[in-house]
Amino acid sequence: MLQWISERLTLTGTPLEQITQVQKLFAEQFEFENLDVLLANDEPITEQYLEDKMMKQGRGGLCYELNGLLFSVLRDLGFPVQLAAGTVWAPSPRDSFVMAQTHVVNLLEYEDTLYLIDSGFGNNLVMQPVALDGEPVTSPAGTFRLRSETTEKGSMVFEQLKDTGWELRYALHPDAIDWEHLDNVKQQIHHSPESSFNKELLIAKLTDVGTYSINEERYYRKCNGDEETLTFHEQGELLEQVRQHAAPAVYEATVNYMNQQKPFCD
Repeated sequence: MLQWISERLTLTGTPLEQITQVQKLFAEQFEFENLDVLLANDEPITEQYLEDKMMKQGRGGLCYELNGLLFSVLRDLGFPVQLAAGTVWAPSPRDSFVMAQTHVVNLLEYEDTLYLIDSGFGNNLVMQPVALDGEPVTSPAGTFRLRSETTEKGSMVFEQLKDTGWELRYALHPDAIDWEHLDNVKQQIHHSPESSFNKELLIAKLTDVGTYSINEERYYRKCNGDEETLTFHEQGELLEQVRQHAAPAVYEATVNYMNQQKPFCD
């Protein structure tokens, strides 16, 4: 893992600045994508599995994969990170927490402050450590903060600033989790009726200037305040957008998945 990092980065600055550089590299390299769920790959989550899938094959993954790999990289670089679990909040019309403790993140205690390090929240990435009860941080995905607040799902809340104010994204506990928890999350995401990731394709990524996402109905891009939506009428249109925007290995996995599906109807 250290060789993979050293071939792409020369880390400089303070520890927090170095972690920021790693998070930016992860955002650049890895899509948030659920193709292993749709292709029914139930291989257990291990460090070797994540290294092979993402670093060697060039695939992306979901939160337990992206932040699992990030944990291994940061630990190997000497940062005392720990894995932790959160529960995502589904906004209106649902207005409830969903699938308890299935969002995996990293936490770091640095100079008496707790920091959230999350490279696996779709394209809603901050790309730098977020201090508990510190100043909000901004990325091309928006403005976010981590705040102390006791809820039924934890003692901290991660929030995003919207036009109507701060919106809850997930709650979490500071307790450390292990690799068995990550594999349990994978099984829930793959097989639970509540999982949104076992229903249809999702590929999402944060870019230098905005975000994009692809599902089975459309390509959506948000860039510098402008929005663009392209509706798909046939499989070829979907595959072309994946080919243009995602890594080659993600495109190949999408082709495999689409070959299992019925053709689109106009």
